Order: sequence, then C-alpha cells, then structure tokens
Amino acid sequence: MAINLQMELSDGQLQPVTRYDAERMEEYANGQLFNIKAAAKRSNPHHNLYWSTLRNVARDTGKWPTEHHLHDELKIACGYVRIKLSGLNGELVNIPDSIRFDKMTQNEFTKYFDLAMQKLAEGIGYDPLRE
Repeated sequence: MAINLQMELSDGQLQPVTRYDAERMEEYANGQLFNIKAAAKRSNPHHNLYWSTLRNVARDTGKWPTEHHLHDELKIACGYVRIKLSGLNGELVNIPDSIRFDKMTQNEFTKYFDLAMQKLAEGIGYDPLRE
C-alpha cells in the first residue's frame, strides 16, 4: 500500500516535514527506493493578479464580454486544450484545460501565466501588467 509522506528538500537532503513523516520513514530499511513527486503550493496573489488583469482588459477593451471569455481564448491561444470530436457535427473542437489549483502546479501556472500575458499583450497592443 502506498503512503504519502511530506518531505522538504533542505541542503540537498530530503527531510520529513512532520514528526509523523519522520516516524513513518523509520519503518523503511536503508536503501529503500521511493518515487517522489514534487508538490508546490499555488500562489493566491499570483492567481488573483491573473484574474484582475483579465477583468481589467475585458472591461477596458470591450473585446470580450467577460474575463472568463478572455480566459478561455487565452488557454486555447496558448495550447492548453484537449481536442475532441464533436458528437453533434463530427468536427474537431478545442476544449480548454483547467487552471484550477488541483489541476496545475505553481510552476505550471507560472509558465502558463507568462505565455498568456505575452499572447494577451500581442493581441491588445500593450502590456496589461504595466497599465
């Protein structure tokens, strides 16, 4: 049975985050191999900056009815989509991916945010983060 332990990288060494994690680690013999998945907390201020920027651009330019429409267009423009065959007309359609906290790590969101802001600046003719 797989267990989840929280470890923190410190000076090149993985260290248990809690006493529980340390106690569980003691159950394993030296040489035990582990598969590790990095976890990063998403930044609420970064997420809020994204949405406030989209809200301001949608309002100021009038090119999108809401920030949510702009959000979908940016995800498609940045390639964050799944392609699906429509059951209605047999055509291929782009379904935008999610940027929800449980779907995208902070590192992934940062890459998306940077690309989205670049595409947005190209589309509207100015850097929305400087306005």
